[in-house]
Amino acid sequence: MALFKVQALYDFVGESNSAELSITAGEVLTVTRIDIGEGWWEGLNSRGKSGLFPEAYVVKMEEAAPPSMPPPALPPQNDWTGAQQDDDWDDEWDNDDTYSEIANNAQRESHYTNEPNQNQFAYGSGQVDNISESSYNVDNRVTKKSLNIFSSYVKSGLESYIFGTLKDIPSHTKIRIFRENDNVFRWELIPDPYTVQVTSPKKASKMGGLKSFIAYQLTPSFTGIEVSRRYKHFDWLHDRLSEKFNIIAIPPLPDKQISGRYEEHFIEHRRVQLQEFVNYVCRHPVLSTCDVWKHFLTCTNEKQWKEGKRKAERDQLVGANFCLCIEAPEKDLLASTIESKIESSISYITQMDQCIKGLMQTASDQQKKCENLYKREHTKVGESFFQLGVAFENREGGLFSDLATDVKKIGTTYIEIAKLCEDQAKIDWQPLTDKLYLYRGITSSYPDIFSMQKHAEQKKKECERSTQFSHLQITEVRKRTDVLTYSVFAELDHFQTEMNTEFRSAMRSFLKEQVNYYKNIVSRLEDTLRKFE
Repeated sequence: MALFKVQALYDFVGESNSAELSITAGEVLTVTRIDIGEGWWEGLNSRGKSGLFPEAYVVKMEEAAPPSMPPPALPPQNDWTGAQQDDDWDDEWDNDDTYSEIANNAQRESHYTNEPNQNQFAYGSGQVDNISESSYNVDNRVTKKSLNIFSSYVKSGLESYIFGTLKDIPSHTKIRIFRENDNVFRWELIPDPYTVQVTSPKKASKMGGLKSFIAYQLTPSFTGIEVSRRYKHFDWLHDRLSEKFNIIAIPPLPDKQISGRYEEHFIEHRRVQLQEFVNYVCRHPVLSTCDVWKHFLTCTNEKQWKEGKRKAERDQLVGANFCLCIEAPEKDLLASTIESKIESSISYITQMDQCIKGLMQTASDQQKKCENLYKREHTKVGESFFQLGVAFENREGGLFSDLATDVKKIGTTYIEIAKLCEDQAKIDWQPLTDKLYLYRGITSSYPDIFSMQKHAEQKKKECERSTQFSHLQITEVRKRTDVLTYSVFAELDHFQTEMNTEFRSAMRSFLKEQVNYYKNIVSRLEDTLRKFE
């Protein structure tokens, strides 16, 4: 404990609901700790209140003098209480970057609105304007992000790819696309399928307990070695996948949470959602074999992690240039085939997106009703019957009465059913909502994918009309454009195949739990009925 006096040179207003201490210029403070780190000290004011304040905003009493310049910039403001941020890139995993889990509009967020832009999938418009995203459950969550296609288009590297301006192409593994017939194009199957289990979320802390976080344990089946990852590591991974594979629909991460992040039910629910994300990536023929994903799953060494992280962030084969890694069929695609297949795909994705969104809303409403309205109504019924039984007891002067006991039994049965209602939502509606959330995030990725394919076709047509390109150059442009289109078709095929399989499994599980739920209710009512026979 330091225990020395300092005087505040500048005013500092601490954040509410945090460990920061507001101070006023000229105020005398007693410093109790100087080992907080990152430019913060801990101390007491004259009223005995303890908290953190910027080291640069105070001076030791013997050195005190009026400041001759404006206050310096504040040091990094961390999540001292665990209530404001989930993770920061300031530990042994990072380099020099610092990321906030919330309130960073430059970062990807996976939240989707219930009212999509009606032109969201309009292929003919050539753009997707301001797709608004929000979560299906917005309580205590960061919920908005505005995307514009032009920002992603500028960064997509499309022109660089179409015109072949990337000269020093790094070594890479080829990814093959197979053409089964004129309408079916598929990624090469995963040579060695595997699974990854997300288990054992654990709360940990650092900086003397001032910062807390949850670490999830991931165990790939191909190594059997457990690695520990925080949400921020998943967030970094998602950014890398989204940047590198912008013609592939990347599944969304769970929502970012502002409060209640250390509650047991939230931690377990996030683990389940992370497992959904991991499962989808593991089954994807391209994502499951990429270097950054394998690095994320296997690295246990700090030095190797940083090297792999820097390598991923310096990758040149990102965006449209990723198509340089793809080995597509040699046969040229006919313009009529492309237009017909893209238009039908847009129609399918648009309808699917709207239907998923509608069912998500219904599922969310049902979950809330199970936990509140249905529980309350059944409890009310149960209490009414129970009070009637009490009245029968009073008629008998408190003596034992079969009728009173049996009527009270009706009441307790309905109270038990009320509890079943509350618990049931976590068993059937919540898992269904999680599955819908995953695929709602995927369908929301397709406007950008369709738009990129359209722009590639437009660039190809411009080259064909131009007199500045040789026949050989135009041939190469056509070939590269076809590779990108083949990739979009292969991704659509994978999405449809996955969705058919996963939705069949999800619906089967939902109906099984519904049947078990109603059987349980019938069983309890039948037991009570026998009391009156």
